[in-house]
Amino acid sequence: MFFIVATLISLTSMTRMVEEQRMQIGTLKALGYNKNQITLKYAIYAGLACIIGGILGMSIGFVILPKIIWLMYGMMYELIDIEIEFNLLFGGLGLILISVCILGATIYTVFKALKQQPAVLMRPKAPKSGNRVMLEKIPFIWKRLNFSKKVTVRNLFRYKKRFCMTIIGILGCTSLILAGFGLKDSVMQMIPNQFGNVFVYDMQITLKDDIEESEKTKIVDEFKQEKRIEKLAKTYMTSGKVYNGENSEDVQIIIPESQDELDGIIYINDIKTKSKISIQENEICLTDKAAELLNVKAGDIITLEDNDENKKEVKVSNVIENYVQHYVFMTRETYENLYDKDYETNVILTKNIELSEEETDKLATEIMEKSQVASVSNITSLVETIENMMNLLNYVVIVLIVSAGLLAFVVLYNLANVNISERIRELATIKVLGFYDKEVYNYVAKETIILTIIGIILGLIFGYFLNYYIMETCEINMLRFPKIIHGISYVYAILITVVFTVIVNIATYFSLKKIDMIESLKSVE
Repeated sequence: MFFIVATLISLTSMTRMVEEQRMQIGTLKALGYNKNQITLKYAIYAGLACIIGGILGMSIGFVILPKIIWLMYGMMYELIDIEIEFNLLFGGLGLILISVCILGATIYTVFKALKQQPAVLMRPKAPKSGNRVMLEKIPFIWKRLNFSKKVTVRNLFRYKKRFCMTIIGILGCTSLILAGFGLKDSVMQMIPNQFGNVFVYDMQITLKDDIEESEKTKIVDEFKQEKRIEKLAKTYMTSGKVYNGENSEDVQIIIPESQDELDGIIYINDIKTKSKISIQENEICLTDKAAELLNVKAGDIITLEDNDENKKEVKVSNVIENYVQHYVFMTRETYENLYDKDYETNVILTKNIELSEEETDKLATEIMEKSQVASVSNITSLVETIENMMNLLNYVVIVLIVSAGLLAFVVLYNLANVNISERIRELATIKVLGFYDKEVYNYVAKETIILTIIGIILGLIFGYFLNYYIMETCEINMLRFPKIIHGISYVYAILITVVFTVIVNIATYFSLKKIDMIESLKSVE
């Protein structure tokens, strides 16, 4: 996206530079320079711009940005020093592509100009003729527009290249900004979804393997008497694999002692309807990301392997909602029938009453001191740790948004200058006719504002699909990112684009004030 927008702006700049130097090209041609010599002058200029800009861009992309991102992760992890190297394949490919585009456009524009006679080239290019626009064919609307608005509409369609370039530039920048915010929204929503919609327990207590069943019963009874524990579920958890043909995925198998115990501890929801479902006898429930990777749907037969490498074929009754890791849920009876093993509780999941962080840590410490307990996982602490890690994404998003915002500024500023230079005689004429500076500014700014609004609207639509594509692309096998963009992110994307538009319009206002009416209207005959 950055590459496309930057290339379009570079093409506009180089094409405009050649068109502005018609007189110099005509003079050189009249003095006897041949086409190749004249073309070489502009080709060297464009080539040097590509090479210097490419080297500076690669220095930022291969050196500065990686160091910034490495520094961000260094705030959370103990990392070795990063080794920076230039990727000649990607860098060279980008440099070749942009050089071909810009050099090609420059050479084409010069050759097009050189087809004309020197006398013609030494005169200013004739302004584009005004044409009737589609809106004029709708009298109901056209008759209700005042003179200023009619001129604005005609000018918009008169300069079609600037019309398209402005819209494409703003569309690209707005969509990149929105995708940056959407990236953050989607990743940050994953944890609340996993530990709010699916897993709602507070502690995962793993029991020691070598204790007797009576000891397990004793510890469970103690937890039931604990006033700080509101609800608990006895489960058997083990690692395993799910196969579908040659493809496989690692899964965590969760088997509750009874389905009723999972109520208020883990929600098993259908991936499509989000409604609560029950685990069927002699069937399993598979989480959606694993089902997607294995191309499995409800009703399919798959192979399930437990931690003892026993493989059994079993039917998938439902594909269920989940966001972190892969899980398989089955009933106690299904497990015992499938693997011919006795069920043994090894993990207790607890839902606590509302406790402060200190009280939760104290309870976890007390539980850990019990002889039957192997480990205690405090989900609240785990969620906080993950959220702190996810907050580092803010820095990456800031880099993306600032870069896109600056690109929007360059797009608008460049096109505003092109607009003024193309219409310098027209603007000088209306100033001579008595237009005040503010009126001249409104005459030009209205067009920029309208094109910006169209670009923003299209950018928001395109940004939604761009965000969806990014989230699909960057998902790893163990994670499911919800594709979501909060309403406030749309507002921020609009505001950032508008801010840069206002800055450009302010700069445009002062450029218009500096127009020298006498110089601009002098005859060149």
